[in-house]
Amino acid sequence: MTWAAVYSVLVFVVITLGLGLRILTRNKSVGVTLAWLFLIMIFPIGGAVLYLIFGEQNLGFIRARRAREMYQFYGKWVLGLRSHPSRLDPARHYAAKPLWDQSYGAIRLPAFQHNTLEILDTPEAILTAMHADIVRARSSILLEFYICQADGRILALLEELIIAVKRGVEVKMLLDSVGSRQFFRTAICRRLQQAGVEVAEALHANPLRMLFQRQDLRLHRKILSIDGEIAYTGSMNLADPETFQREANVGVWIDLMVRVEGPTAEILRGVFLMDWEMETGQKPSASLRYPSFEHREKPSIPIQVVPSGPALAKDNLIHLLLTAIYQARKRIIITTPYFVPDDALILALKAAALRGLEVTIYLPFRNNSFLAKHAGRSFFEELLHDGVIIRRFTGGLLHTKCVLIDDDIALVGSVNLDMRSIWLNFELTLVVNDLETTQKLYRVVADYHQKSQPISFQQWSSRPYYRKVIEHLARLMSPLL
Repeated sequence: MTWAAVYSVLVFVVITLGLGLRILTRNKSVGVTLAWLFLIMIFPIGGAVLYLIFGEQNLGFIRARRAREMYQFYGKWVLGLRSHPSRLDPARHYAAKPLWDQSYGAIRLPAFQHNTLEILDTPEAILTAMHADIVRARSSILLEFYICQADGRILALLEELIIAVKRGVEVKMLLDSVGSRQFFRTAICRRLQQAGVEVAEALHANPLRMLFQRQDLRLHRKILSIDGEIAYTGSMNLADPETFQREANVGVWIDLMVRVEGPTAEILRGVFLMDWEMETGQKPSASLRYPSFEHREKPSIPIQVVPSGPALAKDNLIHLLLTAIYQARKRIIITTPYFVPDDALILALKAAALRGLEVTIYLPFRNNSFLAKHAGRSFFEELLHDGVIIRRFTGGLLHTKCVLIDDDIALVGSVNLDMRSIWLNFELTLVVNDLETTQKLYRVVADYHQKSQPISFQQWSSRPYYRKVIEHLARLMSPLL
């Protein structure tokens, strides 16, 4: 054996044993641990590089220091919310109590009443309402999005931000470094900054930083806050569906946003300000405030804001989803563009179907992610076998993220039903307990139903063998997606 061969064997042993022991001691799920070990055994050098870049939730030294400094200030703010007049007593809402208790136990944000909520399920309705509220803004406009694409109808909205600055409104934009990388190089971005709009790049990504912090932890929230009194959140990026990613050949993106007023709007503003300080180091203490108390007789919609991500209670979102599924008594309706669940979610959905519940999952027929599409399809056969209904939407890329439980519980926000959204991304979910709101969402889903096709167990189990191989190979990587 040559010295080169000996060195190669030694390098292989050191990498596999060293990283293998590190992975085993990180308390990851069994699936994630085995996937990383498998990758490193097959591709020692490449697998080791990928693990060092993507394997651990390292937000970097600066963010870790800021988080420690911010904790005391924001902790006092959250503590003050507990005695707010609009705070809801979960004991009076039997259906939502387990969900609200679950998240309150993890992040200490209570549910609030005295909210109004409007569902916006078309681009025209969403962009028209946003534009009108921006025009009427008096003190602040805060935007936080994964993607900003400056074309189509978004251009008019961005121009309105410049006008708002001129009349003395504070305007801040926090955009993800990867999702909005093209926008940061545009002329309109420079014009916004020159006009006085503060534009910040969240979770800045470049090759050098790969050595110090993980690069695939992304800011995936969608928030528009107006004066702390009105807020939008949901699934739609700051992009016009008529022009966004048309080259991907997946059709028009189908999204849903909600417009809220009341205490929830101020909580969403607080989420933005925490994210802004984490990225920029700018303290918003003068801007952060408690929701004003305004008694609303009708409607008074109970809502809990659930931000999630690596910097928060990391298991909260998966616990919330599992609690919602296991407490369901009639039906579970899920709409998601990306479906790559873990074993716990699969078991929960199958158990719900086996105990006689209507469990329906709506997914896009075409998808812009090859791995996520095929990994997700590898779960179809076992779900269909146990009675879960899967329907594929043919009217475009269904991008709405929504979970409906029974008659009056809705989870709406930015979370995809995949491990990236649940474990890695900074996301936002609203837990709503309101019969009228949930019924409106069921009507939106009814429209998706008309534009979707069901899959039968017989049809799916008889698909070509080569497709099963592709799907299960992609599934091996599903814990890492």
